[in-house]
Amino acid sequence: MERRKEEFEATCKLFIDSVSNYFKVLTEVNSEMGIPYLKESEEIVLKDFTGMIGISGSKKGFVYISADKTMFEDLINIFLGIEDASNADILDMAGEISNVVAGNVRANLGANFMISVPIVFKGKPEELQFPKNVSIYVIPLKWKKHKAFVVVGLE
Repeated sequence: MERRKEEFEATCKLFIDSVSNYFKVLTEVNSEMGIPYLKESEEIVLKDFTGMIGISGSKKGFVYISADKTMFEDLINIFLGIEDASNADILDMAGEISNVVAGNVRANLGANFMISVPIVFKGKPEELQFPKNVSIYVIPLKWKKHKAFVVVGLE
């Protein structure tokens, strides 16, 4: 049991490092990661837009990044120079950031850590259900004036 907890925490650290690196390298503005905490799947809070990646192989679960519309608009403005992004643009950005973050973790964990294509959504879809048998870490994220969450759920 203790070994599994250590593995889970090490994997979460990889996600934290990947998110921090994303903002530092691609936006040239550091992000601040809050203290991770455990959460029950029924209590998960989502922001305006979310990009989620399914994880399979040696580990099973999901990771998602959920943020307010304004954070994704700022990222779109930095990367594409678009001032008034559409919801479709914002969903694309949510998928892109989650894909890059999960891809960087996959590069560290190897081919047995498989990731899905991003699933993106606005708000909280009624049909969205999280697995009940996973440990879920919520990692608060602050970038510029924006607050977001990185959520890692692994069996």
